[in-house]
Amino acid sequence: MSPRAWRVVRWALPIVVLLTAWELFSRLGVADSILLSSPSQSLRAIAAIAATQTSGGHSVLLLHVLSSVGALAAALLLASFAGVLVGALMGFNNSVYRFVDPLLTVLMPVPGIAWAPIFMLWLGFGTPTIVAAGALAAFFPLAYNTATGVRSIDPKLLLVARSMGASRLRVLLSVCLPGAAPAILTGLSLGFARGWRTVIAVEMIAARLWGLGYMIMEAREYLRPSLIYGGIILVAIVYLLLERLVVRRLEKTTVERWGMVSPLET
Repeated sequence: MSPRAWRVVRWALPIVVLLTAWELFSRLGVADSILLSSPSQSLRAIAAIAATQTSGGHSVLLLHVLSSVGALAAALLLASFAGVLVGALMGFNNSVYRFVDPLLTVLMPVPGIAWAPIFMLWLGFGTPTIVAAGALAAFFPLAYNTATGVRSIDPKLLLVARSMGASRLRVLLSVCLPGAAPAILTGLSLGFARGWRTVIAVEMIAARLWGLGYMIMEAREYLRPSLIYGGIILVAIVYLLLERLVVRRLEKTTVERWGMVSPLET
């Protein structure tokens, strides 16, 4: 077995064991199938909704997935811009840090979904509320990690840049932000997870028609537990794929390629 295949097997083995135990637990009748649908039932429910098409000929499941992924993408764009900007200013200026840090400390523990009712009052039901709540949830780890990364830059590098005539803005853009890239990507990874959880949760109460969170809540209304479990499994799978395709690939093409961090050992 090749090293890459072994890594895949080693990573997937705990998940396979969990799903197998879950399937056996359900088939043996230890729990009511209404309360605990088996993985096979859940997958059949997902396959059925994937095969269901709208009047326009599109897969219902695909539209749910694309709606959630689109909301997450918009939320991360907003959070990345605001989080890196605020974090860079916090890390570069002590006065800004002392002013902003208490605000972030107070607001960060508040779950993203707790802001949903306020955003619903301001923005109404639908995508704007979902994106706003997701962006706010992802903002905090991005801001904090960016600030930490900038503040951890070796002061000697800053002195060298300033002695060569670089302006404060030039130092920030050319020295601080590139040097803080590993911390920023860590913040992005954390914000990615927080944003995804919040998007799904807010979809359950604010979505109009589409989204994985909306699909799960609709299944609850129609007493379809297999689709509820299938939706939960799909939420995990979609996040895993996105995290691997976006965050991990970004890490490999930036900080790992630049030699700022070492690749994970096999």
